Amino acid sequence: AFYGPNPGFTMSTDRQQLLNFGELDRIILTIYVALVSIGWLMIYAVNYNAEAPFNFFDFTTTPGKQLFFIVVCFALLFFILLTDWAFWRTFGLVIYLFSLVLMAGTLVFGREVNGANAWYQFGGFSLQPAEIAKFGTCLAMAGYLSSAGVNLREWRSRFYALGLFMLPVIIILLQKDTGSALVFFSFM
Repeated sequence: AFYGPNPGFTMSTDRQQLLNFGELDRIILTIYVALVSIGWLMIYAVNYNAEAPFNFFDFTTTPGKQLFFIVVCFALLFFILLTDWAFWRTFGLVIYLFSLVLMAGTLVFGREVNGANAWYQFGGFSLQPAEIAKFGTCLAMAGYLSSAGVNLREWRSRFYALGLFMLPVIIILLQKDTGSALVFFSFM
């Protein structure tokens, strides 16, 4: 793993190292692609329409929307792989705070789905900011725990780390979405 600047490497060598897709964990990538494909096929099977069997390119249907987001997420996957680690370290806290603002906004501007006021509606698409908060919390937690002076043997560091993941949990509980809140307890 590459955790910081290596004095023996030049910037061009580091960039070449980042662009080398040969070092990807192919087993994890294969499992990810398989799980996404199986999940999409299940969504397609549940929403199957015999009159329009190939409706997965129709973005007004659930399989079409999911296929769109799968393609977007694969593009994001390669963007993230190509991005230098320093970017995520620098902007992790910004992404985290932005996600908290988005989640708090759903309490006022959000749409209720299944009893939880945790969604934004944009045309035919919905956005649940708790999904962005999972990513942002992970980045913020990783950034904090890798900071100099953080020692989880000290209570102060433990309380700060606890606060990082409990703040989104509190907002999500205010949205009445306990299922999403449970996921955050994996940070324990």
